[in-house]
Amino acid sequence: MTYTQEWDAAQVGFGPEVRALVAQALDPDPTVVVRAGTYVVDPPFFGNGDIGRVAVCGAVNELAATGAEPRHIALGIVLEAGLPLDLVHRLTASVRAAAAEAGVTIAAVDTQVVRAGEADRVFVTATAFGVRGGPPLDLASVRPGDRIVVTGPLGSHAAHLVSLRDGLGYEHHVPSDCAPLGGLLHTVGAGIHHARTVVAGGLAEVLRQCAAGRGLTLRVEESALPVRYEARVALAARGLAPLDAACAGCLCLFVPPERLQSVLTALRAHPYGRHAAAVGEVTADPMGAVELVMPDGDLHTGAAPAGSVPERLL
Repeated sequence: MTYTQEWDAAQVGFGPEVRALVAQALDPDPTVVVRAGTYVVDPPFFGNGDIGRVAVCGAVNELAATGAEPRHIALGIVLEAGLPLDLVHRLTASVRAAAAEAGVTIAAVDTQVVRAGEADRVFVTATAFGVRGGPPLDLASVRPGDRIVVTGPLGSHAAHLVSLRDGLGYEHHVPSDCAPLGGLLHTVGAGIHHARTVVAGGLAEVLRQCAAGRGLTLRVEESALPVRYEARVALAARGLAPLDAACAGCLCLFVPPERLQSVLTALRAHPYGRHAAAVGEVTADPMGAVELVMPDGDLHTGAAPAGSVPERLL
């Protein structure tokens, strides 16, 4: 199951009573921020990464997108009996390397082994803990006129995995974009209003949630979306659009117009932000919709249902 990250969004399996209890548990110290996720990847070991890196980066990125500084991470790992020992060693090395790159310590690890056939080799749950050092990057801070910025190419992670699964051969040309992005966010400082990770459901899901939650219409230029050619081809082979494809190292930022150029300059100076691009803007239209402007000028408009549940991370 996939769970959305906002407490006010619909969550599969968790009712409002459980969400209220968790919120109360965190209330005593509002400076402490916690984000958790369960990660399943098919295949769990791929060209330039694995499920361990995806889990560490995913949890750290979700926490960093709130405006907090990641400090620690705890992991729960479920292994399928019979998993080759070299893959276990690869997983543990990957987790250590990703945590070191993200600048977090591994506070706790728990492992369980299930019978062969009861898991797809390995599942990982990751919980990131951090400290809020400034105002949160709340959705309520988004204003009409804000520019929508993505920090990297869209759909590379999904395209890499799709190509591996279907034997398309593009995985050698379009690696997964999985990366820890806390440092990237730190480079832009207080220059943004809101941040979201672009994961399950792709940029389209982020835009739908933000449009619905803020009650404003978001307009995006299709021609401005950064997408690798090989990723576009690999996704098209499965009938997927880059706008809907999962990423593992991309953020969607809402930036005040007067800060746009300085934010883009800072992002592009970072290794994980070289292809950052402004792709649209927030309008004052209260429809709560997402408008996609096509290269020929056609306008595609879709309503933004609140609390929709995204697909699982590919």
